[in-house]
Amino acid sequence: MGDGTLRISAPWNFSREEAERLMREKEEWIVGRLAHGSTFRRVNPAEFTHGCTVWYLGERYPVKYEKRGMSRMDFDGESFIFSSSDTRRFQSALDRFYLRTAKVVLAERMEYWSEKMDLHPKELKFRRYKSRWGCCSARNVITLNTRLLLYDMRLIDYVIIHELAHIRHKHHKKPFWSLVERYEPRWRELRRELV
Repeated sequence: MGDGTLRISAPWNFSREEAERLMREKEEWIVGRLAHGSTFRRVNPAEFTHGCTVWYLGERYPVKYEKRGMSRMDFDGESFIFSSSDTRRFQSALDRFYLRTAKVVLAERMEYWSEKMDLHPKELKFRRYKSRWGCCSARNVITLNTRLLLYDMRLIDYVIIHELAHIRHKHHKKPFWSLVERYEPRWRELRRELV
């Protein structure tokens, strides 16, 4: 469901025990689906208002506005600086900031984990997904959601480990989760924070 909860529908002649047993048997598959179709708990404002804050690497930061020509978002370590002649360009400036930053921050984490796991994507891409954190294609192209930058490094690393594990295992069965667990033993806890 949209709020991260799970709803089970079963035939009328299915007992509660049978439904729970089936759910336990399919737990890995369910978890995988939830991880790929999650809703986002952290959201930034869609429009600029004085006093608003935005998420970056797990922390909220204030946004300062400077009335200037071209729309741009920058981060000085303590606050975001939104420069624009039109406050309606807030969302697009923020999206461009996350994309620009993802190409550095997320790429560095991907490089770190690729070396550590000895799993290398054919290509790394970034985009703003609406309902997934990342994906690994059949050709081993990994795409990461720029919205990962709203979260702290533990969660970013978990998603990267998860996607790299798909280079070896194109499923969410036991071998996949064993590989994830080798590099991130707290994956269950971290996954719950994301969904």
